[in-house]
Amino acid sequence: MRITEGTIASNYLFNVGKTRDRIVQLQSQLASTKRVLRASDDPQAADTILRLTESLRKQEQYAANAAEGLGMADTTAVTLGQFADVLVSLKELAVNAENSRYDTDRTTFAERADQLLSELFDIGNTRFNGKFIFGGTQTTVPPYTMAADRSAVTANPAGLDGIVRVQLGDGIAHPSNVNGEDGLQGTAIYDLVVELRDAFAGGTFTGAAFGDRIDAALDHVLNQASYAASLSEHFQAVTDNLDEQQLQLQQYLSLVQDTDIAEATMKLKHEEIMLDAALNTGGRIIPKSLLDFLR
Repeated sequence: MRITEGTIASNYLFNVGKTRDRIVQLQSQLASTKRVLRASDDPQAADTILRLTESLRKQEQYAANAAEGLGMADTTAVTLGQFADVLVSLKELAVNAENSRYDTDRTTFAERADQLLSELFDIGNTRFNGKFIFGGTQTTVPPYTMAADRSAVTANPAGLDGIVRVQLGDGIAHPSNVNGEDGLQGTAIYDLVVELRDAFAGGTFTGAAFGDRIDAALDHVLNQASYAASLSEHFQAVTDNLDEQQLQLQQYLSLVQDTDIAEATMKLKHEEIMLDAALNTGGRIIPKSLLDFLR
């Protein structure tokens, strides 16, 4: 079978074109540092890249959620500890009043109790990242309000209950808060402090009426602080685990998607050499005018 010059030239042009395509692709891979630029470059790898990218997006969101939960739980644990510290001061005040002639200085004891009430009120309205931590699911409204005459502390009428859950995985949501109803017994502790202050001011204070109640309130808050600390530990463990998973996904994605610079450079040089050789050889088998055009 006779092979015409036209067939030879056609095959030559086809092979030169394919070589140039490979050179362009390798140059693009080196410039972008990505091995797969289009799905057609490697359909299987492209599908893997899409799945890994989506998994990374989810993991990053879960990690952000875990960080938010960790911050909320940490802040709650610390804040409940501060609340407990004020209750310790309140207990000491009651003990001092019982062991002294407080009736000669009732105003001082009443004023100190009122100061502690203010501290507890401020702590009860603590915010983290703009959210009231003891408001339950009502995080944008102050959970507690002080009466103008300081006669009472009232709770948000919408309630202080509700659990704020954080999404940590597909179908996995974990509590991140201790609401005011659970953590601070609603307004019961504030009512106790108001009652103590008024007893000091009115001369009706007795240690027996308040000692055990303050102890019970303190124990409750400390237990809630311990629970908040356990939430914090859980979120820290989840955060560490998610960070490790993200690192593994990123490494695998890099392996599938990124250009091996050394390998691509070597292939590019090889293709350039092959192209030069093909052009030189072509000078001997196809018309010079066509070869000049190709160059």
